[in-house]
Amino acid sequence: MIFVPFIYFALLTAYWWKKHDGLDLCVYISGLYTISSFFAVIVVLTDTLGVSGILFNVEDLELNLIPTILFCAFLTLTFLPFSLIHTKKIESISSTMPWVIDGLASILIIVGLINFYAVFDSTAEILSGNLWAVREAAYAGDATPAQIKIDMMPAIFKYFYTLNFATILALPLYFYYLCCLKRPWWFMLLLLLASLSGPLAAIQAADRNEFVYYGMMFIYCVIFFYRLMSKKVRRGIYIISGVFATLFATYLIAVSVARFDKSTEGASGSIAAYAGQGYLNFCFFWENANFDLVAPEREFPMTFHTLAGLDSDDFRRNVRSGQQGFFISVFPTFLGEVMLDLSPIGMISWAIYYFLACMLIIKMRERTEYDIGEVVAIFTLAAIPIFGIFYYRYFYYTHALITIISALLYLCSKFKLVYK
Repeated sequence: MIFVPFIYFALLTAYWWKKHDGLDLCVYISGLYTISSFFAVIVVLTDTLGVSGILFNVEDLELNLIPTILFCAFLTLTFLPFSLIHTKKIESISSTMPWVIDGLASILIIVGLINFYAVFDSTAEILSGNLWAVREAAYAGDATPAQIKIDMMPAIFKYFYTLNFATILALPLYFYYLCCLKRPWWFMLLLLLASLSGPLAAIQAADRNEFVYYGMMFIYCVIFFYRLMSKKVRRGIYIISGVFATLFATYLIAVSVARFDKSTEGASGSIAAYAGQGYLNFCFFWENANFDLVAPEREFPMTFHTLAGLDSDDFRRNVRSGQQGFFISVFPTFLGEVMLDLSPIGMISWAIYYFLACMLIIKMRERTEYDIGEVVAIFTLAAIPIFGIFYYRYFYYTHALITIISALLYLCSKFKLVYK
């Protein structure tokens, strides 16, 4: 059974590669799950279960037909809308509300500058020190140097800083301006810096997730906007990509070695376990979870934060781990987390609603024109399955602000608000 997801997603990726005449969004997303499923095979064949978040041990591995079918079928359902987008046929991206886009970009730049002020004087010290000690301090709940600086700032800056996770939206806006509009070089540089706020802030806690997330969504943007790039812009993107890839890889390797070099599986074995545990932990949840313990705060974080004061923080997740009888803060893919929180029926319903939301925005096959509001909305939705090889991205209310901003931007584009 361990080979089924790998073979299925490899065939699906090959089919879409042929149909789209090369790399496209659906090929990229399906390809990520092909790679993840391949590492799941490696983990099982090398008997490295029970490490780095994999809940199955060698003696209790149980991969059955029903969870395997659910895993493949409903992941495919979430991929399908993106197969309607043929990026090689996109001719233009317009804006019905340029003043709204410029305003959002300016706000994200302000947030990025606040973040840069908070991190710039401690980043070098952290990177040159013991990264695992920094990570352990974060696990213990210690405030980072950046957070201490933010807490000492006036309230208005603290409110702006709440949008720090939303600065990832500066990434599609950066590509939009780069490919479709002319803006001053300093504006573009500040917007690119704003888009990096998540990774820069993550260094404060020696966290790797934000770097992986940024890298995945950067590749997404390159694929989506590639048709609209001039040769000059493409050369610039290749240079930026090379610089980012080198810096990100160096950081990820350094953190991984600091954390796992003394473990029995080593840093490389731990990375393989992280990459391949999605399917394995999904099946573990299916076999062992108590689905009567419904906990939807991760799927509806803003609602529960506002109305009930309930967040999916470390304390809450530890409580739920005790209720379930196993540690839930692992990587079961985003579908596995939804299944654990909402039960299998809830997962199926959620996947259908997600599919319909994507179809509502994408609308039809092989479109040649998009509004930037639609592009940002598609970007926000695509982040769920792309980074979803690990977990559900928008699990906390500060992350959910990304979806709220994207929804408002999309509605503005539909109502064609005009500045008067």
